[in-house]
Amino acid sequence: MSNVFYQDQVAVLMYHHVHETDGGGITITPQLFREQINHLRNLGYHFIHLHQFKHYLSGSHIPPNAVLLTFDDGYESVYENVYPYIKQQHIPIVNFIMTETLPQAAHLPPTMTVQQLSIMNKETDLVENQSHTDGLHHKTNNDDPAGDAYFTSKLPTSNGTIETDEQYHTRIVEDAKRSRQQLHPVNQHAVDVVAYPFGIYTDTAIQYYQEGGFNYGFTIVEEMATRQADPMKIPRINAGSPWITPGDLHAIIQSKIVS
Repeated sequence: MSNVFYQDQVAVLMYHHVHETDGGGITITPQLFREQINHLRNLGYHFIHLHQFKHYLSGSHIPPNAVLLTFDDGYESVYENVYPYIKQQHIPIVNFIMTETLPQAAHLPPTMTVQQLSIMNKETDLVENQSHTDGLHHKTNNDDPAGDAYFTSKLPTSNGTIETDEQYHTRIVEDAKRSRQQLHPVNQHAVDVVAYPFGIYTDTAIQYYQEGGFNYGFTIVEEMATRQADPMKIPRINAGSPWITPGDLHAIIQSKIVS
């Protein structure tokens, strides 16, 4: 009989880049990813769909040890190194796509194309393509971890002034609408979920994205997700570090369980 570590809560796991040779703190190898997932599955974790998670927030039942897998930034490595595995194992995932990267252009690391998103959308019901905003995954100073984020900050205008409240409001709402419009053809379900760039958000920015059609938002606050969570401030646990072994990931999840 499977272990029951927790019930009525969800470990939402966050990944980014899954690549054999690329380095960095948000990149793991395909082998480590598979080992992590196999380890969790063997221990009795259950991988759920995004629509199951939404229903859970509204009061529906979910299996014990529920896990939701999410991938930020829309790297092509997810299509090449994650999708074949999750399709074989029948494990659902969520891609959070920066939709400004969808036109054919050079990006490093390479990002997924509309065609690749369409293939995943049509071949199975395992992949949801949701938003990482359209063009807000930037800071005014990318070398500064605390640099002003496009999502939460008023930006300089072409005439040298700073955006007014109304200009900022319009920019964020229109970004939300553009992102939804571009993702609608490559998603079987409603496009109404956003992961905040860099995990940075304000209540005002969230309100404006809601005006643009979004009902759920994911953060990088490392906690379990429960029904008590604000649906626009859902926590996630980072699993996509090269230093997180399968055993470490299990231990991290165990340390976050809400009793």
